Amino acid sequence: MDCLEQNMSLMERLRPELYKKIKEVFDSSEYSYNNIEEIETRDGNKALIVEKDNTKYRLNSLYKPLKEAEKWADQYEFQNLSISIMMFGMGNALFVREMLSRLKPDANVYLFEPDLSVFLFVLNNINIIDILEDKRVCLFINNINEKEFSDLLQNDVDWITMPTQIICNHPVYDKIYGDEFVSFLKVVHSANKMAKVNIDTEKYMSIKLVDNAIKNLRYIKESNYVSEFIGRIPEELPAIIVAAGPSLDKNIDELKRAEGKAFIFATDTSVKYLLQHNINFDAIITIDAKKGIWHLKDERCHNVPLFCVLEAKSDLMDMHTGRKIWFRGSVYMYDLYSRFDKEFPGYNSGGSVATAAFSLCISMKFKNIVLIGQDLAYSGGVTHAGGVVKNVQGDKEGRELVESIDGGKVWSRYDWLIYLEWFENSIRDLKDINVIDATEGGALIHGTEVMALSEVIDKYCKEEFSFSDMIDKMPYTFPDEEYRKVRDNIIHLRKEFNDIKQKSKEGIKAAEKVISIVNKGEDNPVNEAKNLKKVDKINKFLAKQDAYNLLDVYITNSVSKDLQTVNMLSDDEDENMKKTLEISVSIYKALIEAVDSLTPVLEETLEKV
Repeated sequence: MDCLEQNMSLMERLRPELYKKIKEVFDSSEYSYNNIEEIETRDGNKALIVEKDNTKYRLNSLYKPLKEAEKWADQYEFQNLSISIMMFGMGNALFVREMLSRLKPDANVYLFEPDLSVFLFVLNNINIIDILEDKRVCLFINNINEKEFSDLLQNDVDWITMPTQIICNHPVYDKIYGDEFVSFLKVVHSANKMAKVNIDTEKYMSIKLVDNAIKNLRYIKESNYVSEFIGRIPEELPAIIVAAGPSLDKNIDELKRAEGKAFIFATDTSVKYLLQHNINFDAIITIDAKKGIWHLKDERCHNVPLFCVLEAKSDLMDMHTGRKIWFRGSVYMYDLYSRFDKEFPGYNSGGSVATAAFSLCISMKFKNIVLIGQDLAYSGGVTHAGGVVKNVQGDKEGRELVESIDGGKVWSRYDWLIYLEWFENSIRDLKDINVIDATEGGALIHGTEVMALSEVIDKYCKEEFSFSDMIDKMPYTFPDEEYRKVRDNIIHLRKEFNDIKQKSKEGIKAAEKVISIVNKGEDNPVNEAKNLKKVDKINKFLAKQDAYNLLDVYITNSVSKDLQTVNMLSDDEDENMKKTLEISVSIYKALIEAVDSLTPVLEETLEKV
């Protein structure tokens, strides 16, 4: 077997999706790597040379490329746990191999090769089966699967692993592929930014999120979930997402013509404006744990189907009397539903109710998604429809001029910029879905088709459709007999709360015994090993409890500072162990406090499930 056969054979077995796409390129014969050559180095190894824009670039040392790779890797610290490597450029794999040789088994490597011709040359001439079979490596090649890079980072990057993240590039790649390198960094920074937003939200709302989730368990009995609607709504029916940006005042009355001929999604903040104009909408969407109930106080909206999350504000959920449809759940809810073979589709909230609605529309397979009121910018000093001004902390410092929908410039602010970037990244990765921006004001969302709402309605609103009729005929997700089993699972939380509290107390004692041994410098390996084993056993027990998925969110704010250092290790093994145990004690204490605080909430809920 030559290099190509070996590489492709392994790829077919271990990375079948990537294999199919690469094979299509080879089969098409519409490729070339004539701009790539391999030369022998002084020490008998090989170096690659890439020609781009009539300039030749050497990717490796002419003398000692292996030593060069070692020196490059020396600049990074690889001793930490759960390291994430975002690397731009694979080249001939020498730098990647050196890095992999130093990484622990729990590391993740996101390797992005911007030049397809380089990758094809390597497949033909260099054996890289060690990299292809390394489970730590996620491989992305420009013009092959580059869109998956953004999606995976958005899902994988979190606030715990960010402190041990390494962003790097193959030497010279940043010069050869400058534009691609900038795009690569934007994707990485966007994922990091979203992870920070998520932790800030969780820290701010962690207690309320879980309090709501437990209270809202009572509504599972007479509810549905989003997967039941996939494929049941006509594909050509447009979905119109109504946000509450200032430009909504311009075209809100036009929506009257779309009633019954489009699926009109009202974000919770837009409901009152729609009702003021007597617009009928098909559904409301809400995600905020602390959303003001005045948004949905009008009784006319109380029976409108509500797409919601388990953590949505419980007071608002209590006020709503219509059908509730879960489109995302906490980890606890996902596990509960999957136990009954009910799976939620993929979802990426983006951080706002409008981005959540957009993700929901994608899940429901709408072919045409229309945005209105999605300004993501100021209109003068106005932030919302109806001339409303809502300021956020730091908005003045975080303002930035961006391209407007009419070709000029408009002021946006840091939170809107995050949502704008999210929309653009999401739209770029879509296939066979048309996204239309009929906002008629605000920031331009690249990748959308800009149209006036009146034109959208004339062109797309052709079919008659009644979501309320569909809901009336649809049974609840869980029939009575099956719901009794769901109820038993929920009631079991009571026992799990008690068990978690008891095990946490035992964990504190065991961890503190080891900490004491380390602090005193005692030589007591038997006692130390015994208590470490007990801590490990307790941690495994806690992780298996359904209730832990709720409590873990609840304690986010109190333990987040400690957890951000959990993967950062020193050269002193005793100090590393001591730090880890101190973090465990902090978590155990937080869990005990959480159980004490949430038990009355749980008991109240169990009376109503």
